[in-house]
Amino acid sequence: MDKLITLLERFSPGYQDRIEGYPDWLIDELEEVFGQPLPVPYREFARSMGVSGGPLLAHVRSYDPLLNVAELYRLSPQSELPPRTFLFIFGDPDPLAPTPYWLDLESPSEDGDYQVVRMPFGEHPQRKLHRDFVSFREMLFLWAMEYVHLPNFPHQARYHRGKDLQASTVEDLARILEKTGFERLPYPRYSMLFERDDAAIRLYRPPDDSTFDIRVGMHSAEQLRHFQALIEDNTDLKRSTW
Repeated sequence: MDKLITLLERFSPGYQDRIEGYPDWLIDELEEVFGQPLPVPYREFARSMGVSGGPLLAHVRSYDPLLNVAELYRLSPQSELPPRTFLFIFGDPDPLAPTPYWLDLESPSEDGDYQVVRMPFGEHPQRKLHRDFVSFREMLFLWAMEYVHLPNFPHQARYHRGKDLQASTVEDLARILEKTGFERLPYPRYSMLFERDDAAIRLYRPPDDSTFDIRVGMHSAEQLRHFQALIEDNTDLKRSTW
């Protein structure tokens, strides 16, 4: 979590002052209610920004480990909750079709972390399960780029590679980006983040899927046009509608 906060502080100076977490003895209350040990990455999150996560978490709701998560497990009927092999972490802001975020504790990923899935409340929610991120940490790093850093760039574009497109791989794209001056950040390792003095890129890959998409932000409209021409001439990625 220290590396994430360092990155957030670099993206948005003073970010450390906008977050607040819980002490361990209060986080233990959630663990007791949940009835299973909390994953270390989630406990680190709760300790650093469980009370307030700043812009990183502005797009989700109900993420407070005590006021939201523990209360959910205390008050919700068992028929509405999945087995305790899933840990509720964040709510969905869509009131019409909410699909909250959960940690799948039967799908380990890296360093004691677990895959992040989306699924609704209600009877047999696993039937509508969707795997979103290979790990909790990776999700937070991608969100740091998506919701904290990229909004600083006025000119943006998105591209995607669908399942029916087989020529361009993530590795092909990474080589192109590095040849144009982008530096890949050391983490995350499955999805990727890239930076240049005048631009930033978030490359997202869903777990166990050949698809991926990128969001690029640049300070210069002309540089963005050059980048788009490069991508469209050298890959089979398709431009996405915003």
